[in-house]
Amino acid sequence: MLEQLFERRVSDIFICPSKPVCVRVHGEVESTSTIAPPEETLIECLNNSGDIQIAGKLSDAQKHPAGSIDGAIAVEGKRFRYNFYRALDTETMRQTVRLALRPLSDHIPVPEEIGLASRILADIDEMRQGLVLVCGKTGQGKSTTLASLLQHRANQFKEHIITLEQPIEYVLKGSKAIVSQRDVGTSVNTFATGLRAALRQNPDTILVGEVRDRETAEIALSASESGHLVFGTLHTSNAAQSIERFVNIFPSDEQPAVWNVLSTALKAILCQILVRSRDGGRVAVREILMANPSVSSYIKAGDLNGVRRALESGFNEYGMQNWSKAAELLYRQGLIADTERKNIIALGE
Repeated sequence: MLEQLFERRVSDIFICPSKPVCVRVHGEVESTSTIAPPEETLIECLNNSGDIQIAGKLSDAQKHPAGSIDGAIAVEGKRFRYNFYRALDTETMRQTVRLALRPLSDHIPVPEEIGLASRILADIDEMRQGLVLVCGKTGQGKSTTLASLLQHRANQFKEHIITLEQPIEYVLKGSKAIVSQRDVGTSVNTFATGLRAALRQNPDTILVGEVRDRETAEIALSASESGHLVFGTLHTSNAAQSIERFVNIFPSDEQPAVWNVLSTALKAILCQILVRSRDGGRVAVREILMANPSVSSYIKAGDLNGVRRALESGFNEYGMQNWSKAAELLYRQGLIADTERKNIIALGE
């Protein structure tokens, strides 16, 4: 079943034991005629095909108090990431399990394929230290964008790249760089532990799959200040919100110092969503903030409205674009319809 769905190029697979399997195609969820196997069979499949061994039933809350497990499996050479989680069955009113799978492509697109402007790529190539955030909700292509940027870097520079991911989605191949990919939960227990250890492993570039707690954010800032280029992700919808969310990870009494450090450490923010393209597929739309003296001074002052103004006026000189500008560019290129253009513009209002 997984092989067949992989060939259909579905973006997500949703499995509930003994019920029809559902898939996401071009952003919309559809039901299939395939009936999912029972929980025991799902667990056997995950255990046989992945690195993580699940003991007992996930539906047993005493054995699995966390209620969910992240991992990846390989089936006939094709990789899938998964989240296996517990949920209420509204028919039986008892706890059951759900399995959300995402097919992982062997192909890492070059930046041009995912619509990343050459001037932005050139600016990121020149960065040797600092913090770059790629932001957006789940399923909006953040992992693909990061993989594209890191694979490009691995082909261009003789350096050491360390990634911390949960799970590893794209397998990077270093043409010039040494690449060390670490799976949180398998290679290392937490992002923070892996990031702290990475500083002793002599990296040039570090990917933190997700900046989700104060310790990770603190180490990421410290690493970006001390000569490392750090890529990270946040589940935020625009550049100004991403800055605010990062600062709010810290206690209020530490935030003035964080604004100050972030003003020099932050180099770029790429927020993205996937929308339907004219050809029926999906295309990435990005709000892009690039650090410059004005942006840095606004961040230092905690002035997010100033950041928004700098973003709005920074296209010609720095390649920055807000949602409105991004929508207009894609519309003029004939990649999206007018309805999608208006929906994207509404994000910035």
